[in-house]
Amino acid sequence: MKANGLDNDPARTGMERTDIDSEHPEAQPLLNNNHRTLGAGSANGPAVNEGRDIESDGFIKDSLFQIRKGYRIFIHNSKWILNILILINTIWLVTTLISDFFFNINILFGFSNRYASFNDLTLIFISIIANSFNLWFNKLGLYSALDYSLNVTLCVLTLFNLALTYLIKYTRQRIGFVGTFTYLWTSFSFFIGAILDWYLLFYNNSINEPLEERRIDDANISTFNENHTNSTENRDRSQYGSGSPTPTHRSQLVQNKHTLTEWVSIGFRNTIKFLILIFFALFTLNTLLTTLDTYRLTHKLPITVQSPSYEAFHYVDAAKTYQLHITCYGDVFDQENNTDLSENKKQPIILFEHGGYDTGYLSATWIEELYHLDKIQRYCLYDRPGYGLSDSPPAPISIAMVAESLRYALIKDAKIKGPFTTVGYDLGGLFTRVFTAKNVDIVDSMMLVESWHEELLLKNYIQRLLPPGRGGGDDGDDGNGNDGDGRNHDKTWLPSEIERHNEFRLWWKGIWSSLGWRLQTSWLLAHHGSKERIYGRDMKYQGRFLRSKFLESVTSSILSYRDVTNNAESLQNVKTSIVSSKEMVKKSALWGDWQRDLTKISHKTQEWKIVEGGHEIYKYGLGKQQTQEVLLRLIGELGKLTED
Repeated sequence: MKANGLDNDPARTGMERTDIDSEHPEAQPLLNNNHRTLGAGSANGPAVNEGRDIESDGFIKDSLFQIRKGYRIFIHNSKWILNILILINTIWLVTTLISDFFFNINILFGFSNRYASFNDLTLIFISIIANSFNLWFNKLGLYSALDYSLNVTLCVLTLFNLALTYLIKYTRQRIGFVGTFTYLWTSFSFFIGAILDWYLLFYNNSINEPLEERRIDDANISTFNENHTNSTENRDRSQYGSGSPTPTHRSQLVQNKHTLTEWVSIGFRNTIKFLILIFFALFTLNTLLTTLDTYRLTHKLPITVQSPSYEAFHYVDAAKTYQLHITCYGDVFDQENNTDLSENKKQPIILFEHGGYDTGYLSATWIEELYHLDKIQRYCLYDRPGYGLSDSPPAPISIAMVAESLRYALIKDAKIKGPFTTVGYDLGGLFTRVFTAKNVDIVDSMMLVESWHEELLLKNYIQRLLPPGRGGGDDGDDGNGNDGDGRNHDKTWLPSEIERHNEFRLWWKGIWSSLGWRLQTSWLLAHHGSKERIYGRDMKYQGRFLRSKFLESVTSSILSYRDVTNNAESLQNVKTSIVSSKEMVKKSALWGDWQRDLTKISHKTQEWKIVEGGHEIYKYGLGKQQTQEVLLRLIGELGKLTED
């Protein structure tokens, strides 16, 4: 009791208290003052603070245990979910690759995407990257607020692209369930990444929260002690001022400290996400431009039969698989054929088949000129599947399939019965031959203008499947132009319009077409309009067009060559005229031989005219006029051209 009384005597000096404490050891506290408690105001202060420290440490340990337990469960569950998503993504990628480019699997489930291009494949691949990064970098030490922002931005951008696609009727009707789900799935992948980042932030804050509360409690105790025992606080500061960091510093270290490996991982992940962001920015600009172009050309369609011109979309079969864009001028629905007076006899409908890298917007201008000069009464154009505004076809595609689709669209769906004079230019000459052979009952005559020979479909098919350089070029020839048959077939003279493009090169261009940078420069630098990008010179940069060219190239030697040769016999009694370019014949005797072979496909060949100019005869004044004369002679209307 004495000791306690002396110990509580405020008048004692520090020396006196030390002497008495040494004489009465039971009066000393069980533990020394905690160095983390600064400025104890009384002898009871350290004991109280020490009890608080023990209680607080126990609470922190229990809280951290529960948090870490929840974190381990979160990591375990998220790994399972992400692995399942990546597996689904991979299966979907392979399925889309097969369905869009080799065999239409989706038709087995009743799905279709009439707006198919390389976009779906690109988006699925990006989904795999996003989910893989979510799996690899889903750790507490790799949390980054920047990654969270990037995931949210990419999720919103993907949904914005889908909204643009649904904004206009044309694309809304064609994208289908598969195309829509692709956008939603990609957006969901980024959304998952944002959710995981949010959970990492939650666990990060949960771990730091107990330390933060401890810091606040210690600060309150320090403030209380400071107000009552300034002298003792000064002594403690001098003794412990250079000690370990306060809880505030410790909390900040937990939040901000990363190892070098973690910084490298965070930097790598955010760099890839930035590249994806740049990709989606260009992808969005491409979608926006395509949406505007398509709206300008389709918002007034269909143009009905009451108009001087007819423009509409027509299905190619009873199952409504896809539609062809058909444009006609003149009264193509009038089937009356007056035979009493020859001068009143209706002309056949000129049905034009465009080339391999154009549409009728470019290569049919010479026919349009005849119509405006009232030399021909009516004509029709159409865009082959994947060209212009026609829908993307299901895989595979061949010349005979397109010919059958065109017949149904014209006869059954559009009710345009004919008769027709078919005109085929460039690659379209092969399509014209097959269509004419399958429809000799409604075809009056046929004209081939700078037409391909079927040999261009067949040469070096296996070698052309190899990447460029393995076979010496796009055609699979070696450096000397040899095809492996001992003969020289140098095709360097071929213009790009009839060049056989390597499938891998078409594929590579198709993947990059999703960015649309060539289409952007077409209006920013070249000031081209919507028609040029959809129908004209810039159509070759469209993803849907490149997909169709890939499909044509894959089946050219397997299906299309057989289609042409098997239907050759049906053309023997068809009235035919052939037009060839003088420049092309001069450049290659092989081209001349091929053109000569075309004159022999029918016993009723009317003439073979070699006109002035190059392969694109519609660009040459004299060659264009000579070609027009051949057409008018074929339909028996040459006199109209010579009349003043």
